[in-house]
Amino acid sequence: MINNDYNRSLSTGSAFQTNNSVTTNTTNKSQSHLFLNNGLTDSKDVTNSIMSVVQQLLSMLQKGGNTKPDRAPTLKLTSEQEAGLKNLLGFSTEAVSVKVLDRQRDKTLSAGDVVVISGGITGGEITRHTLTQKDIDQLNGNTQLPQDLIDSRAKWDAATSDAQSVSYTAQNSCFCPPDYTRPMNITEQNGRIIDATYADTGEAVPSYIRDGLLTMNERFDQLEEAYLSGADRIDVSYDSRLGYPSSVYVDQSFMMADEELSYTIKDLAIAA
Repeated sequence: MINNDYNRSLSTGSAFQTNNSVTTNTTNKSQSHLFLNNGLTDSKDVTNSIMSVVQQLLSMLQKGGNTKPDRAPTLKLTSEQEAGLKNLLGFSTEAVSVKVLDRQRDKTLSAGDVVVISGGITGGEITRHTLTQKDIDQLNGNTQLPQDLIDSRAKWDAATSDAQSVSYTAQNSCFCPPDYTRPMNITEQNGRIIDATYADTGEAVPSYIRDGLLTMNERFDQLEEAYLSGADRIDVSYDSRLGYPSSVYVDQSFMMADEELSYTIKDLAIAA
């Protein structure tokens, strides 16, 4: 009995152990397949991501490759044209080179052509500008003065034709020391400045400042030159009765810093 029971227990235990072994093996195989499947899935995701990045890079390279360089022919410039273009773009005193791309392919300076300025330390391109019809008119000397400037100057000439002297208060606005921007009482006679004092104290304006002051006629000349040279911005208000410029702002070139011209004139009196 004991032996039979023992044998049965061994037999039963062996069967049990065998079943456990089979179950364990089956579980391990399932986990292995699961790991492999997950690994394959992750691998596919990584591969797909890499392929997507590669395709994007290829697309970018193809777009860049389709960008054709500017093959517009270069115009041969005269020394006058080169000087005019340098002045137009605010490089009149700079050691730079000028090249014009003939976009219109008409072998002449015209609206739509591109001016390329190069130079500096590296000698590379500094800036480029597409010429407008206004630029061409200026280069060809076809710029006209605005009618309000012409009318105002005529009004001023008529009002001061018999004047003995003219006095007014002028104030400059600039990036300058304070003595240049304080209000000044100025007196003109026969087209010359004969007296200049500070309006707040009455003291004489130093000669190094006074020598640079403009008469009213010179201020009109300065405005005309700004228009004819194609200044980027000109804002002027004229006195309705006497015609003199009561408020002026001129920015010759947006590309240059601290070269703006700005002043006001008030309390003008004419002594007959």
